[in-house]
Amino acid sequence: MQRLVHALVAASLASTMIGVTAGAASADRWWGGDRHGDVRQIHFVPAPPPCGIVEEGTAPQDAATDIVGLSVRHEAAAVEVRAHLRDLPPVWGDRYLSFDLQTDRRDYEITIQRLRKRGPLETILLVAARPPESVDECGTYYTVQLHVSCPELLMTRSTDRDVVSVELPHSCVGGPRWVRAGVRNFRTVQDRYRSDVWGTGSDDPVAYTGPFGPRVRHD
Repeated sequence: MQRLVHALVAASLASTMIGVTAGAASADRWWGGDRHGDVRQIHFVPAPPPCGIVEEGTAPQDAATDIVGLSVRHEAAAVEVRAHLRDLPPVWGDRYLSFDLQTDRRDYEITIQRLRKRGPLETILLVAARPPESVDECGTYYTVQLHVSCPELLMTRSTDRDVVSVELPHSCVGGPRWVRAGVRNFRTVQDRYRSDVWGTGSDDPVAYTGPFGPRVRHD
């Protein structure tokens, strides 16, 4: 099993930011569904050393982890991405939700998580990590990602509609002409680690990033 460990490195990317030319307000939208009941489950047993045992299975009953759709709205000044869940509970809990974004300028990741157990829920914009150059004997690898300052980044969630939404201003990512999106949802339930990746089934191989929907442009 490959285990991704994010090492967040705070670094300013101000030199890469490009101004956005004002234009007529226009938007393009896209929505893509995902299979229901395709949540993966992993149980890790640390013995025997050095790698322990990874028990893989499924948890089709877990509606709180199950992604059922992904949508994108691309306007002249911002991009909005939405993760549609089968059932979004009011308590966030030990959850890590990640939007992957490809653009014509650069690739990014938006993460939503608690960095501390009792800390606030934080939404963070990162430069997408490169695929690992090497893995150890247990399949573990590490990545380093650059943090992109974006004070206007806005996350909202609705338990009535079972949606987690992030609005990303163009000013933070250089005004892309198009975007492609993917989304992953990870959750710890007791001693089980559960996940769902949009666009994959419980038996499908999961790539390092993506899969992505089509390009969503704005005029």
